[in-house]
Amino acid sequence: MCTLNEDQRNVATLALKGHSIFIDGYAGTGKTYLVKNIYNDLTSLGKNVAITCTTGIACMNFDPALNASTIHRWSGLHDGRYSSTEVLAVVSNNETTMNRIKQTDTLIIDEISMLSHKLFDQLHSICSLKDDRKAWGAMQIILSGDFNQLHPTPNKAYNDEGQFCFKSVHFKKFHRLTLNTVVRQSEKQFIDMIRKVSTGMNISEDLCSYIKTFERPINDENSVKLFSKNDLVNRYNRKLLMNQPGDIYEYKATDTGDRSKLQNVRAPGILWIKKNCPVILIRNLSQTLVNGLQGKVVTCEPDGPTVHFPKIKSTLKIKKISFTVFSPKQNQTVANWEQIPLLLSYALTIHKSQGMTLDSVHVDCREIFQPGQLGVAIGRVRSGKGLQVLNFSPKVCFPQPEDITLFKTEPPLVVCDDLSCCRISNS
Repeated sequence: MCTLNEDQRNVATLALKGHSIFIDGYAGTGKTYLVKNIYNDLTSLGKNVAITCTTGIACMNFDPALNASTIHRWSGLHDGRYSSTEVLAVVSNNETTMNRIKQTDTLIIDEISMLSHKLFDQLHSICSLKDDRKAWGAMQIILSGDFNQLHPTPNKAYNDEGQFCFKSVHFKKFHRLTLNTVVRQSEKQFIDMIRKVSTGMNISEDLCSYIKTFERPINDENSVKLFSKNDLVNRYNRKLLMNQPGDIYEYKATDTGDRSKLQNVRAPGILWIKKNCPVILIRNLSQTLVNGLQGKVVTCEPDGPTVHFPKIKSTLKIKKISFTVFSPKQNQTVANWEQIPLLLSYALTIHKSQGMTLDSVHVDCREIFQPGQLGVAIGRVRSGKGLQVLNFSPKVCFPQPEDITLFKTEPPLVVCDDLSCCRISNS
């Protein structure tokens, strides 16, 4: 633990004693770095530790040898389409998933803020299949994240209201430990800005003036452009594609079933790309080919483009896959969309950037609509030297819901040596 700061060492010590914990802390406080250390220490003690994340791109922060996967894939939650009764039946009948659950001593979930109350409760029930007498099936649970960042996304079709998972009764028995020292950035005024826009509190005239200083241009052709909404991203991507030299290749989607149900499918009806243009995966295809992985088009052929993905050092052909729409009411797939699972990525949404650490970022504040969005965007960059902020207004610094403030002020659990504080029975 010699490379950890004092806050991180305190968390790691409690984790190594077997306690279930929630690692809280602003962006850049080293939560993921700490999780990696805890993983190594627990496995050295002979524990079977599973590392999971709420998004595929967050899994890329971990060494491939750790086999990090999305919590949805690890647990069998899929995309949240199942009711609580149905998901238990599906998981119970999947031998591979059940073996994974039964063999796990410690389950780690990174970027927990994006997991909803509904899915968190379902996850508890799934883990309890290992041992229904004990909460979480007697597993040690380690959560990491920041509820001041992006919130769960509601899904009316799947009866998910998008409530915070900390509202679950199953969240009440975690030791909440907060990391306070920012390690990603070093400039005090810059760190203070990120914290204030993340919470939406104390947005003073001086702070706004400081943010306005980041309107100046930065010269970095590899800089990542971030927008709040998909339509802004798509508009920018189309513009830059047309400005790039080369022939446009067109991939048309095919559909079956109820076409009206396909309006929320992210894959485009027509995908236009060029050789050397940047793209991003929009579906998990394997343990390494994950939603959010960025690449560059090498060649284009009728059956799909070949893409180089620098982060995983692979060059692969990406072919059409099925994007299905499931109806819980009818308990069946009602529409199907066959398309290349790629989008242009000259720009990304802020949601796609959560969990990234970047050297250079352009943030366009137009149409920011959610608390924490601006904080997530500017918190990606290592230094103020690599940040440009455009179209800023104090109105985009939305205050966080009162629920988060109340949650963060709840009294801590008393630590018990026998683990009765956090490793409780289901009765």
